[in-house]
Amino acid sequence: MSHAQHAEPFFVADHRALDFLNSVATPQDERIDWLVDGPSFLRWLVRAFDVDADLSFAGARLDEVAARARLFREWFRGFVEKHAGELLRPSQVRSLRPLNAVLSVDRAYQQVVSAKEGATLVLRTQRDFKSAADLLQPIAHAVADLLCNADFEQVRHCEGTNCTLWFLDISKSHKRRWCSMAVCGNRAKVAQHRARQRGNP
Repeated sequence: MSHAQHAEPFFVADHRALDFLNSVATPQDERIDWLVDGPSFLRWLVRAFDVDADLSFAGARLDEVAARARLFREWFRGFVEKHAGELLRPSQVRSLRPLNAVLSVDRAYQQVVSAKEGATLVLRTQRDFKSAADLLQPIAHAVADLLCNADFEQVRHCEGTNCTLWFLDISKSHKRRWCSMAVCGNRAKVAQHRARQRGNP
């Protein structure tokens, strides 16, 4: 497995919780995990959630949190694989204990700040990262947002052969099939074209 030292992570899911699932993927037959250790986990968080890149925690602690993130990712993958495409029911809250356990220790607060454009004021959630474990919070909140605010019936797995990526279909027609038309969509078109040509005498 590659340590993703050079490969850029995928952000094609249209929701950060599913991008979190896609933080391990198999592009071009090579399995890459962008959370393989503490430093790679922190690099992925900077890209995904714009956390403060100047954060510094002890290496062993950061590696431990990366391991927890990978376990949390696989718990979430199991939930998604079981319920993708379904309407979530209140009875399913019992299976969300791992998520609620992470959320229960959050150090978040809200602040009024200027928008990036500088023209308006916005209410933004800020978070004190006092320990490496706090780095799980942006991920947990993204997962909670997907479960509570997104249409889980539109959570899909890419139809590309051997593709491991997930996405939230926010297209108007809800007919998205591929993680990316430029990658899996194009591969499918090429395969169909070759199949048609083989069928012609």
